[in-house]
Amino acid sequence: MKFILALLCLLLASPAFAMNELQGAPLAKVQEMAAAQGANLEKLNEADTATMDAATGQRPLPSTIYLLTIRSSVILLLEHDGIVVLSTDPAPLETVNKVLGRTDA
Repeated sequence: MKFILALLCLLLASPAFAMNELQGAPLAKVQEMAAAQGANLEKLNEADTATMDAATGQRPLPSTIYLLTIRSSVILLLEHDGIVVLSTDPAPLETVNKVLGRTDA
């Protein structure tokens, strides 16, 4: 258990490293890691999903888009059947907010 905690701290401390390790992970594990480190894991609603699809192109379907916010960076995750099938490089939070048309962009 201590090893897992150490790994979680390392992954969430470095967003660029985390995105490489998240692909193929169970979403439940990602949720647990995010909660343990105070990171925010957000499932996009239908409107935000449509906006993101329009801005980024086609994603593999069926899949659900999640945003993993770590400090001021966001990793986009695609989930299918409870498994993270794709994780992106970290993007600045301001960029993601701007794409989604959020007021704090």
